[in-house]
Amino acid sequence: MRAFVALILPEGMRQALVALQGGMPGRHVLEDDLHLTLAFLGDQPDGVLAELHERLEALRLAAPQMRVRGLDVFGGRKPGLVFADVEAEPRLTAARSAVRRACEAAGIALRRERFHPHVTLARFSRQGLSAQDELVLAGRLGVCGSFEGQAAGIGLYRSELGPGGARYDLLAEYLFAPEG
Repeated sequence: MRAFVALILPEGMRQALVALQGGMPGRHVLEDDLHLTLAFLGDQPDGVLAELHERLEALRLAAPQMRVRGLDVFGGRKPGLVFADVEAEPRLTAARSAVRRACEAAGIALRRERFHPHVTLARFSRQGLSAQDELVLAGRLGVCGSFEGQAAGIGLYRSELGPGGARYDLLAEYLFAPEG
């Protein structure tokens, strides 16, 4: 099963991100699918995911404060997607590190990669954007007004690829430790 672990966004942040998608070119990520990936697991057997589930249940993490700083693209001159750039605050990086350790302890070999916290808002076709869409997108990048919220939890998701893009199903949710 193709899977990943991600932060579940607070409802107010999801709504604000959907508002930012308005008029944006590309294939928009649905509101219920907006998330911040902590670890992409690739294809994993059910037994490995069950082991990971137990390890994620045992985590007692402080809820990260998620602060969106602006919009940007991945892919350079031929962008593949537009995303909301999220500040890498200490509780967010700690949550990512703890999730990655849990994955590795469950026997999942993760790729080494630089962490750039973000929420994907729209994806673009391989053919690229039309000149008009490039102008629209250029006008949307950068500052979008800063907004923030506390992450609602951590989710273990299944990802199924289809003709219209990926579809995500929440398999399990893990709450953050109570504050205090």
